[in-house]
Amino acid sequence: MIDPNPAQAMETKQYVVGLQKYNRLHNIDDEKKSHPLTVHELSLLVNSLAHLNPFMAALLRFLLCACYLGCFRISEMLGLRWCDVALVDLPGGQFVSVRLRWHKKASVEKECQVYNLVDERAYPCLRVCGFYNDYVNAVGATLMNVTKDAFVFPQVTCLINGSVKINWAKAMEQNFLRKQINDLVESTPSLSVNISLHSMRRGGCFYRVFESPERKFNFRELMAWCRWEDTKTCCEYLVTKSLSDAIDPRHLLQTRHRGPHGVNVEPTNVAEIVDQIAQYVLTHLQGDRTSSVPSSSPATPSELSAIANKQPPLAQRSMQDFVVPKIIPTARSAKDAWEQWFSVDHKNGRPCALKDYTKSMIKSDRKKYSERQTIATAFNKYQSYSHFEQAYAGYTNTYSNLLHEVRKRKRENTL
Repeated sequence: MIDPNPAQAMETKQYVVGLQKYNRLHNIDDEKKSHPLTVHELSLLVNSLAHLNPFMAALLRFLLCACYLGCFRISEMLGLRWCDVALVDLPGGQFVSVRLRWHKKASVEKECQVYNLVDERAYPCLRVCGFYNDYVNAVGATLMNVTKDAFVFPQVTCLINGSVKINWAKAMEQNFLRKQINDLVESTPSLSVNISLHSMRRGGCFYRVFESPERKFNFRELMAWCRWEDTKTCCEYLVTKSLSDAIDPRHLLQTRHRGPHGVNVEPTNVAEIVDQIAQYVLTHLQGDRTSSVPSSSPATPSELSAIANKQPPLAQRSMQDFVVPKIIPTARSAKDAWEQWFSVDHKNGRPCALKDYTKSMIKSDRKKYSERQTIATAFNKYQSYSHFEQAYAGYTNTYSNLLHEVRKRKRENTL
């Protein structure tokens, strides 16, 4: 137990508020830096709604739960209309259907994505169907005429007497919702002050499930659901996954090499293997593949050996056939990184030092080269490796520790 709690200290709150203001002024995306909300923290947040107005409590419960389960952005949730949300009952169970538009002027028929949110029964705070029913009942209790084009989460004004004023023609503002969450966090000591509007989306990604009944989808739908940062990231994932799927791990585990179909390979009888392969090639693969082997004269031993050692066309290929090998060598310690940066090693395939690499060689492994260049800023401060080792004692045994220490000293400007 720490007293005072650093998560609730006034200095920490002032720092967080200042940091958020700095991020907004300098266009820094705080979505990636936000605190990922856990289920336990969401449960505490939902429980803290008990003292609010019944309508506001029901609204926020459904909003937080749906945003967490669907991994939605707050702006997408606040832009929902009643025609975009429905409770569906099927023989297999019920779920809340949510339709998100890709932009403000999107057509309902094409430019939208439908998500079905199912109750997560392991946690009471994730039972979205129950929260939806509670919110619909709270809306009915207001005795107001709500159309299908009205916003699901309307503009709410809290009055002095504890009641609320609702405007269904306008959506709830993010600043109002941000203030409500901040008030709830301050009233709950167990919650971190770093919780923001993006925390629900970051934390709920573990509960998001995608199902395609037709077993097909277009590229735009995949981009919209997976929330890729850009098209390049999505394409890189698809290409990498296709390369990985092309390699069957069961073939990589085989130690015995099998020849073409119909040839039994036994490692103890090499002469019979050569004869069987040659006979199979001469009888079944006439044409282009056997034009170099005359049928009138017997094959020479060298030709038989070449045929025997030739890889079958349907054999499993390794990853090296698909991926370009890295040019920049791997360093296990600080000494390896020092030698590879300043010296040449023809035996290990390094014709020049890393500091003399050309631009085309750097492109083959740009990330690893940038790491070496960062470490080289520390190398250039010393005349020999012994002096460098004394200055970085305790961090030269592994490459990762050295890189972490150099980056730390570079940030602190103590290189």
